[in-house]
Amino acid sequence: MLVSIDWLKDNLTDPNIVILDTRPKTMFLYGHISKSQSLTIDQVIQFDQYGANLVVDEKKIIDLFSSLGIDNSKTVVLVGDSMDPSAARIAWTFLYFGHEKTCLLDANIMDLQRNGFELTKRLFIPESTTFTPKINSKIRIESDYLKENLNNFVILDARTPQEFMGGHLPNSKLIPFTEGIAYDGKLFQHKNFLQNLFSQNQISKDSEIVCYCMHGHRASSLFLQLMIAGYQNIKLYDGSFVDWYGRRLPLE
Repeated sequence: MLVSIDWLKDNLTDPNIVILDTRPKTMFLYGHISKSQSLTIDQVIQFDQYGANLVVDEKKIIDLFSSLGIDNSKTVVLVGDSMDPSAARIAWTFLYFGHEKTCLLDANIMDLQRNGFELTKRLFIPESTTFTPKINSKIRIESDYLKENLNNFVILDARTPQEFMGGHLPNSKLIPFTEGIAYDGKLFQHKNFLQNLFSQNQISKDSEIVCYCMHGHRASSLFLQLMIAGYQNIKLYDGSFVDWYGRRLPLE
């Protein structure tokens, strides 16, 4: 799931690599690495009546990913920043639509500059192709099913302690997503650290896990941290707290 700066250097000219910059559009236009394209969080979400950030519909994803030159033969590399969970939410979106060749660059954009990458304002125009989705419904959960099966899941809240104390889903356990991100230029803590983090919180690898936060972005980071640690039965509640609260479902 994670690739290094050296890997990106070695594969930068590979025509089967699609590099997507997940930072805000203005930052991308100010300067980005060669061959990269902009893909922002607002392009892969849609709002429900409560303001929740749900995964966008299939047709829009087909049009969007095809316009970026992505088909099943391409490896997608997402570039972002550790404190911004946008890259994680976009990565989860690719996995949800069945694109397993999805990677995150395990570095911040500033580290690319320090390692010899030059930033450009020139826009890269890809060849349009046809993206074929294969929806992986196992990694997403909706409120109705979660409400009826609360006791069957380990529910992890990726928000802050203050948000958690203000109200949380029943039976949920607080693990802020910030506990698993790195502060040394990489996106996430290493695998052993993450394994210890979840083990200390008594999260079994046999558990069915649901991650949520406020809008599903920070929960996507926690989702990927669990993946890196070797967990497999993980779902994202993309509606998250906003959707749950909007439906007036029970809180603790």
